[in-house]
Amino acid sequence: MANIDIGGRIAALRERASRLTRKQWLWIGGGTLVALLVLRFLFGGSTAVEYLTKPVTHGDLALTVSATGTLAPRDQVDVGAEVSGKIDALYVDFNDHVKKGEKLARINTENFEAALAQSRAALSQAVATLVQASQTRTRVAALMRANAASRQELDSANADLARADAGVKLARAQVNANATTLAKATIYSPINGVVLDRKVSAGQTVVAAMTTPVLFTLASDLSQMELDVDIDEADVGVLRAGTSAWFTVDAYPSRRFAAKLISIHNAPKTVQGVVTYQGVLIVENREGLLKPGMTATADLAASVIHNADLVPNAALRFVPSDDVKAKAPSAPAPQAGIMWGRVWVKSGGSLVPRDIQLGATDGNSTVILKGNLKPGDEVVTEIKGHPWQSKPSSPFGG
Repeated sequence: MANIDIGGRIAALRERASRLTRKQWLWIGGGTLVALLVLRFLFGGSTAVEYLTKPVTHGDLALTVSATGTLAPRDQVDVGAEVSGKIDALYVDFNDHVKKGEKLARINTENFEAALAQSRAALSQAVATLVQASQTRTRVAALMRANAASRQELDSANADLARADAGVKLARAQVNANATTLAKATIYSPINGVVLDRKVSAGQTVVAAMTTPVLFTLASDLSQMELDVDIDEADVGVLRAGTSAWFTVDAYPSRRFAAKLISIHNAPKTVQGVVTYQGVLIVENREGLLKPGMTATADLAASVIHNADLVPNAALRFVPSDDVKAKAPSAPAPQAGIMWGRVWVKSGGSLVPRDIQLGATDGNSTVILKGNLKPGDEVVTEIKGHPWQSKPSSPFGG
């Protein structure tokens, strides 16, 4: 019995020792992980920082002006109806090509034909009255020569003849008016072009009262279109007629289309305090890819600066760590009309600032007007490998 009790105690002690060992390993593992994280936080910054650089270049800088607008046909005509009535027939539809004088639609002509027939009958009646008045005047004149009629009778006959002649002219004018109205019931194309829009359907009634109802919208030729863009007032002074341009549309985002500025309208447009002027660009559309109403973003070539030293704009936006900035000298004091920028170059494993006077920019590169930089110098654009050391961008680089 004694041997059995001792063996049970030993087994219990071993089981308890095994449970304590597992807990200890958990504590040891957790403590080690925390220690590693603390060491990385405290000493991770001592790892060497790698910088990406780009060179200062020498060349030409093309300055552009950006503007947005919409495409439109060069000549667009709204074709309406001058008479009222029901549309009996439509001869064209959307996108149909038409020639000048071609039938587009016909309005019901029954009332117009009846009015024309009535006016023609009235003309015949007026002609008969004129013939009768002429004969009466001839007889009265003969009787007067024979002293068988008075002067008063001759005057009355002359007046009746004049009234009859006026009646004929009035009736003939009414016939012409009704014939013109009947002719207007058939709508013809005023130009050679294409049907952009059809606003009526067969059987629909149009009413030409205070305003002329529009039946069709025609464009003269879509192989050449115009792009109407809004140009900011600050950019108007650097643009001239004949300036080349390029634009994109949402339908073909990877393709650039060529255009040419032909005029800038003098009439200003003010929207929310922003003043713009409408520029008109000519666009070739031989392939028929562009459609009226498409929104376009255009870049107009304003001018070209030749033989300039150019610094990448990414270098002007780069900001080093605070300890590097603290060791650098102060940037030049602001001066009216002068823009200064700061870039950084690598020297002996550390960063050294270079302050430069900035000129024009195309959004990617900026002209160096003055400063201790030359073509080929490598300027820092960003930090590699340690994203937590990145700083917010600054237009002056420091």
